[in-house]
Amino acid sequence: MADADPGYFGPQSVTWQLHSDPMMWIAGVRALYLQALHPRAVRGVMQNSDFRKDAWGRLMRTANFVGTLSYGTKDAAEQAGARVRRIHALLKADDPVTGERFGIDDPELLLWVHCAEIDSYLSV
Repeated sequence: MADADPGYFGPQSVTWQLHSDPMMWIAGVRALYLQALHPRAVRGVMQNSDFRKDAWGRLMRTANFVGTLSYGTKDAAEQAGARVRRIHALLKADDPVTGERFGIDDPELLLWVHCAEIDSYLSV
């Protein structure tokens, strides 16, 4: 359909080209390892996620989110982003070194997570 919403990127974009490569699975795993190097990122996951019991499910939820942002319509991408923002806004974690309680939606923390993803996607 010529007037279909191609989302924020579209079929000619670098995003569509990169994300269609099977190596993206390797890049995604690399991103998780890189993200875990940030002490607060790893604390946030450890204190708020069931990844130990459902690692595959957690990975698939993340992959579905990235897929929706990459290939979904603008509306689908906005809805997915809003859902993740709502969830993250509710979550907190404790820093065992400082004793500080911090929000999972801390902008600097989210920037680290995003940059780790982008670096991994482009490097792999």
